[in-house]
Amino acid sequence: MKIASVLARLGLIVLWFPLLLKAQSPAFDSQPSFKDGPYVFYEGATAIARWITEEGLTVDTLEAGQPMTACPGFSVAFDPSWVQPGAGFTPDSRTAFRKVERIAAVSDIHGQYGLLVTLLKAHGIIDADSNWSFGRGHLVVLGDIFDRGDEVTELLWFVYKLEQQAEKTGGKVHYLLGNHEVMALKGDLRYVHKKYRYTMARMGMSYDQLFGKDTFLGRWLRSRPVAISINRTAFVHAGLSRQLLEMGLTFGAINDLFREQILDQPEDSILADPYLAYLYSENGPVWYRGYFEDDFTRGQAQWILNTINKRHLVVGHTSFSEIVSLFNNRIIGIDSSIKLGNQGEILLIEKNKFYRGTLNGEKIRLN
Repeated sequence: MKIASVLARLGLIVLWFPLLLKAQSPAFDSQPSFKDGPYVFYEGATAIARWITEEGLTVDTLEAGQPMTACPGFSVAFDPSWVQPGAGFTPDSRTAFRKVERIAAVSDIHGQYGLLVTLLKAHGIIDADSNWSFGRGHLVVLGDIFDRGDEVTELLWFVYKLEQQAEKTGGKVHYLLGNHEVMALKGDLRYVHKKYRYTMARMGMSYDQLFGKDTFLGRWLRSRPVAISINRTAFVHAGLSRQLLEMGLTFGAINDLFREQILDQPEDSILADPYLAYLYSENGPVWYRGYFEDDFTRGQAQWILNTINKRHLVVGHTSFSEIVSLFNNRIIGIDSSIKLGNQGEILLIEKNKFYRGTLNGEKIRLN
């Protein structure tokens, strides 16, 4: 009788368990209402746009060679007039830019689209309609658009639009890869905002597939550099360690190695190569934090600058409450914690003078 009783109870459990799941399934399956996209994918000669509206996933086939048109649900930052579905991206072989009179640099935006727009408007880099107004000036976005915040896609399309607009006026937007761009392209989701997990679920794709080699944004990202210089100032997301510079790698070589042998290669093949392993490590150009350790000296900073033949080096990655300067502007850290969503600064360089640009438009000289 005891066995029969146990089996009967088990039978009740088996019978009731599906009913319990069914009763809970609406809450389990529900997803929030949100917008995201567009994401443009290439499938042979066809381009497919996919985006999320409040109603769900929308898909449209694009004609090759024809510009995209605005569709309901597209990000407010997306300008279809700048997107050709069949476009490819040739990496710029130049790593040094000279005779630039005005430079602005911002870093570690981490999905905070609204804060970036406020900063750029406050300092005349974009106009009231969020279009480029910096003329022949150069804007450097020093990596880490991805992760943490919920407006990553908006930022990507916005920076792409500004890049195209700047070219028309003789200006330039430089979007450098940071560690979070590398993480996104390699499918590392440690810091991705939950919104994009819902996007993945709606799309039926992994995050790295949204930015794969067969996508518009993925191709664009893979054409971006890691290190450049403008006038006598070098720019890199995290930093250039002494050990890295002792390898004798030029900025061009660093950019090529990331593009060709790191972004789309498995980690085991990266780690098997000493050069690649070091570039990919915590001492590489997208992860290094050594400048802000207590034992980092003026002499070490000068050695780095002498080696790269520059007077200044601008980095992000290491967060502060405002832009910081080391050793009379030899090294400048511009990660001003925009990622927190309530503060942030932009670096302004005019006539070889360096300024902190605040959200309210104030310019404060760096000494």
